[in-house]
Amino acid sequence: MAKLIFYRQKRYDGGMRTGIELDGQPIAEQFEPGEGERDPALVWFLDLRCEGEGVPEDEDEARQWLLGRSSSIRDALRRFAEKLRIGADRDDSVLKWTEFADVPPGVEMAIVGSAIRRVEAREFASVLGEMADHWNLWLHDLFSESLATG
Repeated sequence: MAKLIFYRQKRYDGGMRTGIELDGQPIAEQFEPGEGERDPALVWFLDLRCEGEGVPEDEDEARQWLLGRSSSIRDALRRFAEKLRIGADRDDSVLKWTEFADVPPGVEMAIVGSAIRRVEAREFASVLGEMADHWNLWLHDLFSESLATG
């Protein structure tokens, strides 16, 4: 049973990490450095987690699988963003969304995120919107970069 994760993380130093891992192994990653003193501690993270027998176990198939589900993923990101426009209760340290329009049989999909402080939790709506807006571009960039280095 394969596990495929697309992740986006913001660090205290402002650095942003975007990547994809398959069964715990990174298959593509980009890092945008922040400014100031290096501090790798995370302010927030946001994952798209896909797990199950219907998730491909091969890197090339995983790329095509994610690209083929772009519309459903972008729609879920936007709907989750709309729900979080006002914010989230600070009692919930982890936010989770599992409402996808098109999930293949044998697959569980979830958008999962967490923030250190309540202020950052309110940012999730804009972060989710940004992910939806840039999803195809980020996949293209990640896959192009991984093919060039792989």
